[in-house]
Amino acid sequence: MSEDDLFTVVSEVYRNERRSKVLTKLPINFYPKAEEYLAMQREEYSQAILIPSNPKTMMLQDQIKKVEKRLKHIYEIRERKIALAALDRMGGSNTPEHMTRKDKELYELLVATLKSFRDGVEPPTVPERPKVEARAEPVTAPQPVVKEAQAQIIESEPETQAKPEKKDENIVVHVLEDIPSFVGAEHTYDLKKDDMVTLPSQFANLLSSNGKVRIVEG
Repeated sequence: MSEDDLFTVVSEVYRNERRSKVLTKLPINFYPKAEEYLAMQREEYSQAILIPSNPKTMMLQDQIKKVEKRLKHIYEIRERKIALAALDRMGGSNTPEHMTRKDKELYELLVATLKSFRDGVEPPTVPERPKVEARAEPVTAPQPVVKEAQAQIIESEPETQAKPEKKDENIVVHVLEDIPSFVGAEHTYDLKKDDMVTLPSQFANLLSSNGKVRIVEG
C-alpha cells in the first residue's frame, strides 16, 4: 500500500467512525500501518528541512498534522463508543463487534469496574486495605453494614492505625439522556433525561466523558 493510499484509508476510517453510532470494522493492522506511515513521514520531513526552501517541507508537515489529528480523533471516538457499550452491558446489551485487541482490553476493564460498583465491592485495580482482626460483619453483609463495622474497628485501634480513605466527592450533574439503572455503594441510580442529580465523582466524571451527563459548575 502506497503512502497516498494509506492517507486515504486513515481519512476514510475517520469519516466512517464519525458517522456510525457503533464501532466500525478497521482494516487489518490499521494502527501499526498508520504509525509506521507517520514514522516514515516524520523521517522524510526531518531530512527535507535540512534543504533551504525545499517545497516538500510544508507539504510533509501538513500531511503529518492531518494524519496525527485524524488518528487522535479515531482513538477518542472509539473510546467513547467502548465506554458507552460498557454502560449498556450493565443493562444486558451484547458485547460490541469490531473491537481490536486494545479495544477489548479497555472494554473488559470498564465492565469489570462498573460491575464492582454495582456489586458493592472495590474495583479490581484498587489495592486492598491492610487486613485487621475479624471483628467486622461477614463479607456477605450489605455494603453500608460492612463499612460501619470497619469504622468501629478502626476507632478501637491505636492512633497509628491507617485512617479510612476520604469519602468520594459528590457532583451535581444534568442528565442529557436516559441511562440504564446502576447500583452505587449506597444507592441505586435510575437516571432520566433532564434530571438534576448529585452523583459520586467517579460516576459523574465517567458519564460526563461519555456525553451522558453535563457537570453543573458551582
